[in-house]
Amino acid sequence: MQIRTTARALAYCALALCTVQCDLASAEGDANRYRIVAGESELRILVFRAGSLARLGHNHVISTSDLSGTAVAGGSAAEGEIDINIPVASFIVDDPTVRAEEGQAFSAELSEDDIKRTRDNMMGRKLLLAQEFAEIKVFSDRISGEFPDITIHALITVKGSQHPLELPAIVEVHDDRLLASGATDISHSELGLSPFKAAFGTLRVAEKMTFRYRVVARKIDDDE
Repeated sequence: MQIRTTARALAYCALALCTVQCDLASAEGDANRYRIVAGESELRILVFRAGSLARLGHNHVISTSDLSGTAVAGGSAAEGEIDINIPVASFIVDDPTVRAEEGQAFSAELSEDDIKRTRDNMMGRKLLLAQEFAEIKVFSDRISGEFPDITIHALITVKGSQHPLELPAIVEVHDDRLLASGATDISHSELGLSPFKAAFGTLRVAEKMTFRYRVVARKIDDDE
């Protein structure tokens, strides 16, 4: 009787272990892969003037819709993953429509020369060094939180160097589409950059920038 009881207990344990393993495999199988849709996704960077002569400068909006890459979403945030590539050359400086959408702080009209100088400074050696580093990459080291509110613990590669950042996001999944959006303040120094300054710093770009992002992705079919 003792042997039969022990055998039955072992059988139950084996069945329970198999059930757990099957559940885990099922959960892993529930994760879906998505491809980021350029044109529907967008990154905006709000850059602000600072210094005692700030009145002589302008606030700027840097924007791009040329985001590419993939995302993974499963039953929990921890199963997720995101990998984004952003071509530096795709950045648009002070698009009038985008400036108008960002409100009063960006209402000043800028000349073509103003915009060109800003873009040249941004692409130059002191900032993005676009001639040598064509892309900015964003990769999730891990994701925490619970849907829909998550935090992406990301590694962002700028000018060949990785920088850890936390990016809050609201995530929604509808049928074959994944939507993620959020906003956060990021300093130049967190990205390994030095803000532009002139006149001994009395006219300069503020250290903090505001990043707004929207990622739209479509589910990748199994046969792709």
